[in-house]
Amino acid sequence: MGRQTVAVLGGGAGAHTMAVDLTDRGYDVHLCEHPDFAGTFQATLDAQAIEATGIGPQGTFPIHRVGTDIPAALAEAEWLHVVMPAIGHEVFFREMIPLFRDGHKVVVWAGDFGSLRLRRMLEEAGRLGAVTILETSTLPYGTRITGPGRIKLLLTAPHVLAGALPAACTAEVVQALHEMFPCISPCRNVLAAAFNNVNPIVHPPGSLLSTGRIEYSGGDFNMYREGITESVARVIRGVYEESRNVARALEFDMTEYRDIDFRTTSSIMGVEFTAPFDTAGVLAGIVGPRTVHDRYITEDLPFGLVPRSQFGQAVGLRTPLTDGIVSIGSAVCGEDYWQTGRTLDKLGLAGLDKAGILEVIEG
Repeated sequence: MGRQTVAVLGGGAGAHTMAVDLTDRGYDVHLCEHPDFAGTFQATLDAQAIEATGIGPQGTFPIHRVGTDIPAALAEAEWLHVVMPAIGHEVFFREMIPLFRDGHKVVVWAGDFGSLRLRRMLEEAGRLGAVTILETSTLPYGTRITGPGRIKLLLTAPHVLAGALPAACTAEVVQALHEMFPCISPCRNVLAAAFNNVNPIVHPPGSLLSTGRIEYSGGDFNMYREGITESVARVIRGVYEESRNVARALEFDMTEYRDIDFRTTSSIMGVEFTAPFDTAGVLAGIVGPRTVHDRYITEDLPFGLVPRSQFGQAVGLRTPLTDGIVSIGSAVCGEDYWQTGRTLDKLGLAGLDKAGILEVIEG
């Protein structure tokens, strides 16, 4: 049997690391960045290879194909791994939707409800049901780009949850994904996967409550060393509890953490990700956010917290801490995230009650 070809769509640290990981484990990887972002991808394009350091495979890894031809990537592969910040989803989805064919499986990694955004865009294009969509709770990697075409793997996630649309096919397709990524386990549905992403729970409070320090230092700031103190930990715990209450109202649960898991400088991120030695020390060494216009706020807040709040409204639950963080983040960044974020309207769920939402997710 020949080597399986998979597409990794994106050009950041996560996509580069996944390309190395899958190549090292015997897959032919088509790493594809959007043409609009090719400038920051040029070194990898030129080399057709990635240099990897850190705790994973090390060395220079020739990639089966590196390019910006999205149609070619989708024509070659059955599994399409979408590995990028949520802000890039729609640009890619618009290019992908006309190209989907029977048998395609789209995995939206650490999706921030991206699976539901893709479903809505498919519905608007008259192609609902064209593909199987999966969403995961996180990427399996804590990784950084250290230079053109170079990555360093710092941490790994030993347990990653995945759900599918429709939920009825979760067991079958997640089992197939598990064969590719042994850290993957099934959860009830894509909502359960999205809610179990801890980035929106930890990053916005940990960043926004240190806004003065970030700006005064000119970006010389390590959130996982100095940003999460006892008081900030209480806020993070409160945001988690609000999300968990909404999750339970929607008939699934979130990972349960001990109180002590919140009361460390790495918070619950130190549970979700591990290093071979001194996980807290590795997290503490990660610099950032350097400005308030960082993914810790500009992605995790509008794409992660806004929908959680609106799901709460749909099931009759208040989320005052979450709402306050969204409003403060909007003021700090000068953008109304209640309008520009991933609202239920953009997910095709506006006006639905609990029964209506579950019908879309699981029907």
